[in-house]
Amino acid sequence: MSPVPPILELRGVHKRYTVGAGLLARRRTLTAVSGVSLRLERSEVLGLVGESGCGKSTLARMILGLEEPSEGEVLLDGRPISRLGRLERGRLVQPVFQDPYSSLNPRRNVAAIIGLPLAVHGVGTAAERRDAVAEMLGLVGLAPRHAEAYPSQLSGGQRQRIAIARALVLRPTLVVCDEPTSALDVSVQSQILNLLLDLRERLGLSYLFISHNLAVVQMLAGRVAAMYLGRIVEEGEAERVLGHPRHPYTAALLASVLTPDPSLGLPEMRLGTAFPNPLSVPPGCAFHPRCPAVFDRCPREAPALLPCPEGGRAACHLIEQPEGGPPPPRLVQAA
Repeated sequence: MSPVPPILELRGVHKRYTVGAGLLARRRTLTAVSGVSLRLERSEVLGLVGESGCGKSTLARMILGLEEPSEGEVLLDGRPISRLGRLERGRLVQPVFQDPYSSLNPRRNVAAIIGLPLAVHGVGTAAERRDAVAEMLGLVGLAPRHAEAYPSQLSGGQRQRIAIARALVLRPTLVVCDEPTSALDVSVQSQILNLLLDLRERLGLSYLFISHNLAVVQMLAGRVAAMYLGRIVEEGEAERVLGHPRHPYTAALLASVLTPDPSLGLPEMRLGTAFPNPLSVPPGCAFHPRCPAVFDRCPREAPALLPCPEGGRAACHLIEQPEGGPPPPRLVQAA
C-alpha cells in the first residue's frame, strides 16, 4: 500500500516580481519567497510566523492558487496545484482572511454568503443548501436568526465566524488562516481560536496558520516555521521552537512578545536599525546585518536549513559549531 501523501507539500518554491522605481529607473527583481520547502500532514496545524513583509501572505496566495510560483512546485493532496481545476482546488483548500468585513459581500445576507460556494460548485438542491447553511451556523456558534442578517449588522467576532462557516461549507481538508484574529479584540480572539480548535477536531481539518502573534501560534500550532526575507530560517515542533529557538531571528521574535507585567516595560528585540529590504537582500545569511550573534562566516556564506540535534531544522551557521568547541570569531553588529 502506497503511503498517504501530506495534504500540502512545497518543493523549492520561489516567487519573484519585477518592479519599477520610476519612469527612467531600471526595473528590479523583488524575491518575495525564496526556496521554501515545507510539508503539512493531515489533521496538523502548522504555524507560519515572521515580521510583516517576510513573504507569509505571498506563500499563502500560491497555496490557494491565486498566484503561480516562479519556480518550484506546490502539491495539494499529492497532486501539483497547477494540474487542479479551480473548482477541484476549492474543494481541497479554503482561506480565512484577516479582516472579515472586507472579505464579506455587504449586499448579501449571511445565508447567501455561506451558501455561495455550494451554489458555485452545484452542490445539492436549494433546500439541501439551506440545510447545509443552517448546519454551518450551528457549528460556528451562531443562531438561525443570523441567516437573514447582513455583515454590517454583526460584530467583528460574528463576521469572522461567518467567514469561517463560508470556508468550511464545502468540507475542505486544508484551511489557510491568514492572520484570522489580528483585527479582533483580545477577548474575541480567544473565542475564535477555541472555535478553530474545536472545528479541527470535529471535521478533521489541517490548518496553515499565518500570524505574527507568537502567543496565538503557541496556542494553536503543533509545528512552527519562522520566515525571514522569503526564506524559512527555522522549523520544528512548536514546543521546541518556541521554548528553545536555535535561530537568532526566532529568539528575537520571542523576545518581542509583550508581557502583562507593566514593570518589565516594552520588550527590546536588539536587532539594530537595519530593517530587511527584499529588493536588496544581503549576501551570505540574509539576517546577518541584524544578528546579535554574527561572525565572520555569516556575510560570506548562506546557511542551509539543516537538522538540529534536538529535532527540527534551522538555517544558521551556529548549529554547525562543534559542541564544547571554541566560539566563532564575532563581528561587530551592524547599526
